[in-house]
Amino acid sequence: VEEYMKRIVFIISVIIWLAGACKHSISPPRPNLPPFTKLSNIPVAGDTVFPLVNITWDGGDMDGYITGCEYSYTTYHLMKGDSFYFDWVKTDQDVITIIFESSDVMNKQKLRIRAIDDKGAKDPTPAELILYTPQTKIPVTTILTPQNHSDLFYLDEPTDWWPGIAIQYTATDEDGEVVEYGISIDDNDYFWTEDTSLIITPDQFKKPLTGSHSIRVTAKDNTNLYDPNGQQIVINLIKPTFSKHLLIIDDTNEDQFPSMVKATDFDVDSFYTAIFNPDSSWDLLSDGFPPKKVIGQYKIIFWHGDNPANQQAHLVPQYAEQLKDYLNCGGNLIISGWQILSSFAYGKDINKIDFKEGSFVHDYLHINKAGQTASFPSDFIGANTRPNSGFTSVSIDQDLLPNFPYKGKLNSINYVLEPGGFTEGIYFYYGAGNLQEMIGATVGIHYYGTSFDVIAIGFPMFFLKHEDAGIMASELIQAIHK
Repeated sequence: VEEYMKRIVFIISVIIWLAGACKHSISPPRPNLPPFTKLSNIPVAGDTVFPLVNITWDGGDMDGYITGCEYSYTTYHLMKGDSFYFDWVKTDQDVITIIFESSDVMNKQKLRIRAIDDKGAKDPTPAELILYTPQTKIPVTTILTPQNHSDLFYLDEPTDWWPGIAIQYTATDEDGEVVEYGISIDDNDYFWTEDTSLIITPDQFKKPLTGSHSIRVTAKDNTNLYDPNGQQIVINLIKPTFSKHLLIIDDTNEDQFPSMVKATDFDVDSFYTAIFNPDSSWDLLSDGFPPKKVIGQYKIIFWHGDNPANQQAHLVPQYAEQLKDYLNCGGNLIISGWQILSSFAYGKDINKIDFKEGSFVHDYLHINKAGQTASFPSDFIGANTRPNSGFTSVSIDQDLLPNFPYKGKLNSINYVLEPGGFTEGIYFYYGAGNLQEMIGATVGIHYYGTSFDVIAIGFPMFFLKHEDAGIMASELIQAIHK
């Protein structure tokens, strides 16, 4: 038993000794080793480079791994003698794009990059790179449309046809690339976009809407330089009232009438005043297009160009944009004349043209294809209508065109080959029999729109019998008001 007890005591002593030995063998944790940072040799230290620079870096950690880096730089303006400090920025990218501040003629850039390890430790001796950058030129901004001091129609709310005030702008940068545009409306804060066009809705302008408003556009390039001034325009917003009934716009050049037609400007004006009884008339040839403060008062514009357009096109294509503005805001248009549609294809064969989407004829007159009858022989003696259409057939006054080659008939009449949607033919070709294939062709079309109506007539009303012209005028106005 005594021997047995000795063995137990020995074993317990060994266990206690081993426990103590194990305890003393555990070492304290080693301190974390900081990471280190390396830069590639592109760009080469001391190079003069464009201020937009891509820097490739790498790093290592002896007891862990790299999670990212921080970088900062100091710009020394060598001519000005001052400096600019860019504070540390963290990134996990292997290639860093840096836009160095470069406002002086020549700039020294001292770049520092330090790796960060998995325990958050940073390289205590950041990698450094010295580069030089020349002064970068600021972008120059230009507002293309609208023009400064333009009068523009507006509505209180956007519609399908009037979305708002459209502006277009651009910028140039001699030593870089324009990447963004800033727009300030009525001196409010800038908002930024990459687009070069914009629709400004009524809620973006300060109240009241009627009157003057400012639009300023500036540009930023790929070196973060801004056009310090940008360009500012002032526009004048006018809300159409449509408080008056009818304005006649005279696009008829009596000097271009056939030689046997002895009509003066007074005769033509008197004719249209008698049949339409307008609120006012406007002579386009002498006074140019009426300002918005004028046309915005009228519910309907009647436009006539009753001379042949062989020597010179009618002016309606020249003022298509102004007519679009008027129609987009809810005005209505009746257009009539001798080769009036052919003026939109002047110098070309209208019979071979498709009026594409985006053109005035396609989008507003709602005509996809049109044609013109031959210049010889003269054949048109009137226009028929359909029963119960609300329109009455009309005839040419043959006494106005008694001699060769007309002999009481008209030539070069515009007709509709392919109408657009939401249209109805209202007048149809009636001839003397020389052009049998033209009988029944559509020479008058009515577009029924959600915001505006347009009627296009492919023959001149001035050469109709006066009584027929009076009935026609009344029916045209009534059709617009339906």
